[in-house]
Amino acid sequence: MAIGKGIKFAREVRAEVSKITWPKLRETRVMTLMVLVLVVLVALYLLAIDATISTAMNWLFTVKW
Repeated sequence: MAIGKGIKFAREVRAEVSKITWPKLRETRVMTLMVLVLVVLVALYLLAIDATISTAMNWLFTVKW
């Protein structure tokens, strides 16, 4: 009985997958490039924030009051 349910499930999955509109190769490349550019921009932003906070903390703890 369990095998029959598994086969039915596999058929239903195949039917649903056939309904999907897959992106074209060009769309996939453009979206991938956009993600990579965004990742680099966020990394640079976080680097700048980290450097600023690090410099401020360094200055704060090395100043002779």
